[in-house]
Amino acid sequence: MKDWDYGDYGELFEAINESYEEFLANGRGEKFAVARAFNEYANMGKIEDIITDVAIGEILASHDKVFIGYIEGITGRLSEVEKKDLKNELSDGEIENLLGRIATVIRDLRNKPIDSNPVA
Repeated sequence: MKDWDYGDYGELFEAINESYEEFLANGRGEKFAVARAFNEYANMGKIEDIITDVAIGEILASHDKVFIGYIEGITGRLSEVEKKDLKNELSDGEIENLLGRIATVIRDLRNKPIDSNPVA
C-alpha cells in the first residue's frame, strides 16, 4: 500500500474520486459506489483516514439524500479533528486547507436530507 503525504494529498483525493467513478460505472448505483470507495481507502493511517472522510463526504454532498450512518460517522470523526493533531504531519497552509474542507463537509452533510435505508 502506498504511503501518502500531504504532497500526495491531491493524488489521494483523485484516487478516491476515480475509484468512486469506476464503481459507479458498474451500474449498481451511488450507494454501492460510495461503500466500495470508502472501503478501498479505510484504515490507511491517521491523515489518510481524515482525507478519505473528507473525499467521501464531498462525494456524498453531491447526492440528493445521504444515509444517516455516513452523516453520523463522517461528521463525528471529522468533528474530532484538531489543528494540533495535524501539526507534525502538515504545513500550516495544508492544515488550513484541510480544516476548511472539513468544515464544509460537516456543514454540507448536516444539511442533507436523510436516507434511512443502508442498502447499497
